[in-house]
Amino acid sequence: MKTPDRLDRILALTRQHVPNLTLVDKQTVPWMRAVGVMMTPFAPDFATSFTTVLGATVYLPCAPAEFNRNLLAKILAHELVHQLDQKKWGPLFYLSYGVALPVGRTWRAHWERRAYAVDLLLARERGGAPAVELLSQRLTALFSGSSYFWMWAGHDAASSFLAPVVEAVLSGRLDHEDPYRAILDAWRGPIRTL
Repeated sequence: MKTPDRLDRILALTRQHVPNLTLVDKQTVPWMRAVGVMMTPFAPDFATSFTTVLGATVYLPCAPAEFNRNLLAKILAHELVHQLDQKKWGPLFYLSYGVALPVGRTWRAHWERRAYAVDLLLARERGGAPAVELLSQRLTALFSGSSYFWMWAGHDAASSFLAPVVEAVLSGRLDHEDPYRAILDAWRGPIRTL
C-alpha cells in the first residue's frame, strides 16, 4: 500500500473541512478568463500566477496535474485557511474582501495575512529563519503592490502589518493555533520510528 505523500495528506485534511473540494484550471472557465482580462491592467499575472478560491472550488492558474505535488500541497494549505474563513464568516468574508479601510488599506489584507501565515510556516520548515525573512520581504512587496490592489498602504506599513505573524512563526507560537497546527501536522506527515 502506498504511503500518503504530502499532497495526499493536505488533500485529506482539506476534505475533512471541505468534502466537495474541486480543483479547476481557471483557464477552462470562461468567467474566470473574463476576470483575468479585467484584472490585466492592475494584476497582469492574475490568470497565470494566482490561485482563487470560492467556496469548495480552487481555481488554479493551470491544470492541477501540471503542478509539482509539493507546490500544489503548499497552495492548497494556503487556500484551506481561506476556505475555513469563508465557511466561518460566510457572506461577510466575501463582502469584506474588497472593502477598503481608510488610507488605502483593505480587509482583504487581514484575510491574506491569515493565509500567508501558512506560507511563512512552510518556509520555516524548509529553510528556517532565513527563509521566513526572505518570504516576509516578498510578502511585504506583495501586500503593498498592485498584484493585490495595494491592499496595505505603503511598504513600511505592510512590513509592520506582517511583523506580528512573522514573529509568531519564528517563535513557534503559531504552531499551536488552529488551523495551523493541523496543517503543519499534515505537512510533516507521520513520525517514522526505527
